[in-house]
Amino acid sequence: MNALTRDSSNHILDEGDVLLADVAVRIQLPPSSYAIAEGRYNTLANWIERDGSPLQGLVGLVYGQGGVATGSVVANRASNDEYDVDAIIGLSIQPNSDPQLVLDTLYDSVRGEPGSRYYNVTTRCTRCVQVAYADSMHVDLTPAVLLQGRPDRESIIFHHRAETPHIAGRHIIANPYGFADWFKANTPPEPLFGQVFGGYIVMDRALEKAQTEPLPDQLKPHETSRALLSLQLTKRFRNLRYNDRDHRCPPSVLLCRLIAEHKVFKSGFAVALLSHVTYIRDEFRAAQQAKQLYYAVNPVCPTDVLTDRWPGSLADQGLWCRDLNHYVDQLTVYVHGSPTLAQRQAILADLFGEQAARSAVRDFADRMGKDKEAGRSRYTPGTGRLVVPAAPALLAPTRGRTEPRTNYFGGDAWWRT
Repeated sequence: MNALTRDSSNHILDEGDVLLADVAVRIQLPPSSYAIAEGRYNTLANWIERDGSPLQGLVGLVYGQGGVATGSVVANRASNDEYDVDAIIGLSIQPNSDPQLVLDTLYDSVRGEPGSRYYNVTTRCTRCVQVAYADSMHVDLTPAVLLQGRPDRESIIFHHRAETPHIAGRHIIANPYGFADWFKANTPPEPLFGQVFGGYIVMDRALEKAQTEPLPDQLKPHETSRALLSLQLTKRFRNLRYNDRDHRCPPSVLLCRLIAEHKVFKSGFAVALLSHVTYIRDEFRAAQQAKQLYYAVNPVCPTDVLTDRWPGSLADQGLWCRDLNHYVDQLTVYVHGSPTLAQRQAILADLFGEQAARSAVRDFADRMGKDKEAGRSRYTPGTGRLVVPAAPALLAPTRGRTEPRTNYFGGDAWWRT
């Protein structure tokens, strides 16, 4: 693994970098939706502890995990507006409690009595309880018990399939909190985004509750890094590829680990994305060629296996390898070829969605046309490279509209999907 370093060079070098960064902004969760998600997260934490709840007096610390913890929430799919918020519900119970009983009790606590707001929108999944809202947002609540004397909120989570009540559940040692901290430490912000996204505005929020940690603030684009945006784009690519498939998809937490552990020292955002994707492709291809299922663990909790439910077979892994080959091939043309603006749009649409690509290219062409008319061409003569101004922001993310979202397999995949 390469040593961690904070790169201070400018990574927005040409139109390919600009368009890619603009698409990355457009697939992120809008600040208004994030604020709604945080409000629902707090409301549910209060609801579980209400008077008469089966879990009254047994709820300890509640905190966000998964994409909201790593700052990598993106549009999940292309066919609807679904997206997820994941939370850990810390319970003051014995770690060896029966998994079926724990999940059933949380389900009863969230669902409530007939006529409650959650009664008909709550689903009991294998490792969590999911609440589905009318606007297609999902909140997944994973019960856990903190292990005393262990680092970084290492906890027991509970696994049991309601469809097979006769099969005993199991206890899993996991640490999504520690993993999120590890990921953020390995993907520090890069100064380039302070220049390119300087005019981006995010809504302020102040939602707190006793024993419930506020969700981490949504990262502004200028607070991010090439690695984090590479993760968001790669999650988006995966989501589109699996949109119409009846297959479990590669877990986001695994993509987080692979991107965070691969450091890119060359300048350029598109170059970094290609490097990250090639690394991921090579890792899975090596396992596939060896006829082995890829195996990875949480770097801060070796007992927490990130690949415990995917890949389930060499066929599953082979399908993802073919996707990654396509991803690398398209990006190679995008980065090292000489594509026209129309060809760039086609590649971006294929990889990340038609709407985001079309909008990014349209705005880019409009900006460049206006600059040329005003005698302010952004291109360096003889190089084809863009001169990126420090201010105002080159991009206009407030015009972007997020692509639709969904959840895979209900809330069954808790923090891994």
